[in-house]
Amino acid sequence: MSDSTVETQTRLHGLDAARAIALLLGIVLHAGLSFVPGVEFRKWPVSDVSQSPVVSVGVYVIHVFRMSVFFWLAGFFGSIMLGRLGVKPFLRDRARRILAPLAIGWVVSFVLLAFVGLWALARKNGGELPWPLPSDVADAPPNFLHLWFLYILLWLYAITLGLRHMVRALDPRERLTHATDRVLGRLLSSHWGAPVLSLPIAGALASIQGWRMGEGVPTPAFSILPPAASLFVFAYVFVLGWLVDRQRALLRELESRWLSNLGVGLLALCVCLPLVGLVELQHFEFSMLLRLGYATAYALALVCLSFSFIGAALRWLPGESRSLRYLADASYWMYLAHLPLVMALQTAIMFVPLHWSVKLVALNGVACALLLWSYRHWVRPTWLGELLNGRRHPRPVRGAVQANAATSGAVD
Repeated sequence: MSDSTVETQTRLHGLDAARAIALLLGIVLHAGLSFVPGVEFRKWPVSDVSQSPVVSVGVYVIHVFRMSVFFWLAGFFGSIMLGRLGVKPFLRDRARRILAPLAIGWVVSFVLLAFVGLWALARKNGGELPWPLPSDVADAPPNFLHLWFLYILLWLYAITLGLRHMVRALDPRERLTHATDRVLGRLLSSHWGAPVLSLPIAGALASIQGWRMGEGVPTPAFSILPPAASLFVFAYVFVLGWLVDRQRALLRELESRWLSNLGVGLLALCVCLPLVGLVELQHFEFSMLLRLGYATAYALALVCLSFSFIGAALRWLPGESRSLRYLADASYWMYLAHLPLVMALQTAIMFVPLHWSVKLVALNGVACALLLWSYRHWVRPTWLGELLNGRRHPRPVRGAVQANAATSGAVD
């Protein structure tokens, strides 16, 4: 095995870990929503007695980069899989591991979340369910819940394969393809690369009608046809990840610049956060100039923090780890299954007179422990494990050493 092959395989362990952490951060984000001051029932039905703006900031920061990291990695690994399988097997695999979990998971999650939401409403109403139900409950529109990212992935695969077919037809000599590779290579090798790459995202965010500061990239969960701006942003980072697979050497650029990207991203956040606080405090409509400035800073934070997150994973988690490989497999199930459990735990402790920090840590610990336990016993050795991870593992034997995790991640 050549040195370059060893290097490439080592780097992929870091990306696999980054994907797992990005999914698990979604659990942390949702666990924190009941502790956010002034959270609306329609957005989150559980409101804890102990809340803090510190949690609001944490949720905001995670929301800035988490899904962009995930879609960048989905593009990168999607390109690898397409090259390995071909188009038809690729589509069959995506239907099995993306479409089927979306369909099954939505039905189960909807039923469970409906019960938990009504329980939370009853607890807030002194133990009895109000009737008729409040309008913000009864008139809540159907949506894809926390599984919207799977629906968007299906759109992104279709868009990317369509663009790939069109480019091959119009550019048989691949001149445009090679030119795109050169431009992306120069940008990612430059200090100005991240700011330049963030400009299309800034334009998309600034174009959203009624866009509010603090909202970030709107969650495209509430309509069959995704909002154009949200779909563009996620498709944009997805294609960036897809193109980087064509030039694996660019991973070294992301790794070497993780700290500088982190610094620029944090500076951009220092611009965004005061503007969000000012607008929410004063409740005024901001001008187009202010909107454009905020969108520019937010897009810069999104790109820089995403690149920093990926680069840091490459830098600090480069080697093969049995635990991380196991967690990479488990993270897909954990994210799919977490929302009803997290919301039920929030409802159970919403009136417990403890500090929010204690409750938040305990909530995350209990939720993750239960999700890992369920993965080990109910998913990994069953048809669910084969559906989600592409492989069914033997049931764990008491006292035996845990078998090696599958080399593939949760969502390739």
